[in-house]
Amino acid sequence: MSLSEWITWLQQHERTALASFLALALFLGLYGVSERKMARKERSRLDHLRISLELFSAAAGPLMRKVHKLETASYEEELLSDRLLACRAAPYITADLLVQIGAYINDQDPARLPLLQKTLERESERLIEERENLLSGIERPSWGLSLWQQVRPILPFLFASALLFCFGWLFKLIIDLSVGTTIEGRILLNNWTCFVSVIFSLLLLYPALMGGRRKVEGAALLQALSIFIALISLIHWISLNLSPYILGAQALLFFVGFVLAGNKPRRSRPFAGHYDQMNNESTGRATGDLPTDTESESSTN
Repeated sequence: MSLSEWITWLQQHERTALASFLALALFLGLYGVSERKMARKERSRLDHLRISLELFSAAAGPLMRKVHKLETASYEEELLSDRLLACRAAPYITADLLVQIGAYINDQDPARLPLLQKTLERESERLIEERENLLSGIERPSWGLSLWQQVRPILPFLFASALLFCFGWLFKLIIDLSVGTTIEGRILLNNWTCFVSVIFSLLLLYPALMGGRRKVEGAALLQALSIFIALISLIHWISLNLSPYILGAQALLFFVGFVLAGNKPRRSRPFAGHYDQMNNESTGRATGDLPTDTESESSTN
């Protein structure tokens, strides 16, 4: 096709050409923005991992010497406290480690140090493994992961197109509602519940597919639950009469996600009774009101 024929075609299909150009510009813009955003998130995670590992490593040496009762100068005690306090500013420190550091700083009890050392080593190993996995995905991605990294920036454009379709759908529903006297109420209910279900599915599916979040315990389960809730909306293709039940099932599964997200993993919780007992003892020593053996036995009974 010659240039003159292209110009003639564009003049005859001006609106189609303009819409295609705008769609292409939107696609390229969203693709570039999404790709840069994902790269920025990966760099941010690497920086957080590096800072956390540096702080943990700086505290590991003085802590190991203290646990093994090596000859340490008086300033080593202050150095250990300073390094442990610095660990509290680590971006990826867990609640368990925070509580243990706080308990040791409060009473300086050497009996806490072995457990604190094990926790610090465990957290360091976990962060090292997470860093290696992240670097492997960036620098040495597998064949499937490499393809997914190229496809994932397309998702914002697809979701934007879906939302544009939903806005048109909403406009039609509002028009139908304005003439609701001529439309059966059951049909209106089915259409509205179907619309809400689809919007709800898109809001759950987008963050689940885009990812970019840390793979903490329970995150994979919540991600799978989000995808499952979104896939339930495909049942609308069978019959619109099922729309209210589908929306109810999605809402129920969504609240199940709150239950799953509310349970902290065992490693991020303090050991049962350990810190409460130690804090009570330290408080009693500070106030001089430690309970006697008789009072302890009577309270236990």
